[in-house]
Amino acid sequence: MCCNIETLSHIGDTAYVNGINEPIDPFDPFRNPTQETDYTPDYTEIVPQIRIPGCRLPLSPSKREKTAIRRYFTLAGLLAFFDFTFAALIANVLFMAAIFLLRLIDAHALEGELPGNYMQIAQQYLSDSSVEMASNLLGFFISNVTVFFLGCKLTRIRPMSFFQDRDISLPSVLRYCVLGLFIQFGAGYGVDYIGSLLREGNPLFSAPDMTMGDSPTKLLVTILYTCLIAPITEELVFRGVFLKNMSRVSQRFGIFTSALFFALAHQNVPQGVLAFFLGILLGYITIKHNSLVPGMIVHFTVNVTSMLFTRLGEIAPNSADKLFTLVTVIVCVLGMIMLIYTLSTERLPDDTPFQKIRCAPLAWTSWGLWLAALLHVGMMALTTLMNRFTEAFTG
Repeated sequence: MCCNIETLSHIGDTAYVNGINEPIDPFDPFRNPTQETDYTPDYTEIVPQIRIPGCRLPLSPSKREKTAIRRYFTLAGLLAFFDFTFAALIANVLFMAAIFLLRLIDAHALEGELPGNYMQIAQQYLSDSSVEMASNLLGFFISNVTVFFLGCKLTRIRPMSFFQDRDISLPSVLRYCVLGLFIQFGAGYGVDYIGSLLREGNPLFSAPDMTMGDSPTKLLVTILYTCLIAPITEELVFRGVFLKNMSRVSQRFGIFTSALFFALAHQNVPQGVLAFFLGILLGYITIKHNSLVPGMIVHFTVNVTSMLFTRLGEIAPNSADKLFTLVTVIVCVLGMIMLIYTLSTERLPDDTPFQKIRCAPLAWTSWGLWLAALLHVGMMALTTLMNRFTEAFTG
C-alpha cells in the first residue's frame, strides 16, 4: 500500500502512520500537508498515549479510538439537535406568554368585552405583526449562544480559539463575499429551474415568506435578525463548535458535514441548497484563517443582499427587477473570475486513507448525528404536508 502524502511503516500486513522512532504531532497525527495544523484540536483527546515515544496509529483504529471519535461526532449532532429544539421552545414560550397577557387584559381590564373569538383574532394579529418574529429572534439568539458556549465546555475548546484571525486581508474577504453572492445567485437560479420542471407551486421548492409588510417594527426586527443575529450566532454554532468537532479527524469531512447540517437546519429546499454550497465556502475559509470572522462577513453579505432585494421588490417591483438583472450580470462575471482564480490557487483539504476509515464509517453509526438529521428532515416533511393540506383546504 502506498500513499503520497504521509509516511507509513509496515509491520507484517499492518500499515501504520509514522515510523517507529518518529514522534507523532498531536495536531497533525496523520501527516496531512493539505490541512491547517493550528486549526485541528489536540488528538491526544482521542488517543491519550499519542505523545508516548513509539506510539503509532494503525490504519484500522482500535475500538477505544473509534469510541472516542464517535463521541465527538455524537456530541456535535446532539448540539445541533438541542439548538433547534431549544430555540423552538423559547420562541413558543414567548409567543404563548403574549397570548396569556391578552387573556389577562381582557379578563381584568376589559371585563370580557372583546369578541368571543378574540383569542383566534389575537393569535392571527401576533403572527402578522412583529411579535412572532421577535419571539423567533430571541429564541434562536439565546439558543445559538447557549449551544456555542455549552459545546465549548463539553468538548474542551476555548471560545477565543475561534478568533485567531490568521492571514485575513481585505482583498481575500472581498473575494469571499463575491463568491458567496455567486453561490447565492447560482443556487437561486438552479432551484427555480428544477422547480419549474415540476408542477407549479410544489411545496418542496417554496421558500419561506420573508416579506416585511408595512410595519416599521416588523421591518426593524427582520433587519436585526437577518443582518446581525443570524450571521453571527449561526456561525458560532455551525462553523464554530460543530465544524471544529467534526474536523477532529479530517478537516475535509468537517467542511462537508457542517455544510450538510447547515442545509438541513433550514428545512426547505431553496434555502437548503444555498446553505449547503455556501456552507462549504464558509467552512473552508473558517479553517484556512482559523477564525469565524470571514465567514460572518460573507454570511452577512449574502443575507443583506437577499433582504434588500426582498424589500425593494415590495416597494418598487419594476425597479427591483431591473436592478436584480444588473446585479446578477455583475455578480456572475466577477464570481466566475473569482471562482477560477480560487480553484487555481487554493484547494480543499484532502483525506489520507487513515482519515477516511475514521470518518464516514463512524459518523454513520453516530446516533446523535442521526437524531439531528431526522429532526430536520421530519420537520421539513411535516411543513410540506401542512402546506399541501392548506392548499387543498383553501382551494
